Amino acid sequence: KKKDIEVLMLADHLDEPCLQKLADYEGKKFVSIQKADVKLDESEEEKKRFSKVKDMFKPLTDWWKETLTELTEKGAMKDAGVKIEKVEVSKRLTDSPVVVVTSQFGYSAQQERVMKAQAFQNKEQISMMSGRKTLEINPNHPIIADLLAKVKASKENSAAKDTAAVLFQTALIESGYEIADPSALVNRVYRLMSKELGVDPDAPLKEVDVPEEEEEAEEEDGDDKDEDDKDKDEKEEL
Repeated sequence: KKKDIEVLMLADHLDEPCLQKLADYEGKKFVSIQKADVKLDESEEEKKRFSKVKDMFKPLTDWWKETLTELTEKGAMKDAGVKIEKVEVSKRLTDSPVVVVTSQFGYSAQQERVMKAQAFQNKEQISMMSGRKTLEINPNHPIIADLLAKVKASKENSAAKDTAAVLFQTALIESGYEIADPSALVNRVYRLMSKELGVDPDAPLKEVDVPEEEEEAEEEDGDDKDEDDKDKDEKEEL
């Protein structure tokens, strides 16, 4: 919209494979915005500015790539089948902080869902054609700017790691991909909410203190006495 580019919204599951066969229309080539390496027209000034922005955010993109590689290969998402190719500054994002796109010849999110729904699915083919994912970040978004500051201060910042993982997993969902272990995302969201409320996310659980029977009996006696006094007052008024 910002670049004044015409966009076709394809809602039917048959639209994508049909367009792949069609390829172009009246000399205009169809390009999937869900794929990496989308080229947009830029002026020389825009190219120079983008190059400087990439250099500014290189500490964050390098750190994020290492963090996600560890998450997907050794961490909570190791069984998800998601592979990270790179993390880079985006040219397409305007409002969202991040987006996940696939390689140029890999399956889109819609194609992955269709292939996984097949009765005689070939898991090796799906894994190969899913392609490595690219996480694109929006340098203008305040969350990304805050993450850059945190990473520059300390690469071992636990809040930064939790935020990076949550952003990646929510971007997968927003882009239409499936996450193998939703509980890992939920736990990270709980941790971030605890920190926001000033609660230690690693604090042990404590059982609720229940009043002992003597205290409960005293409270019941007090309530009964109040009721008796109330009834007595009502009779005197009559």
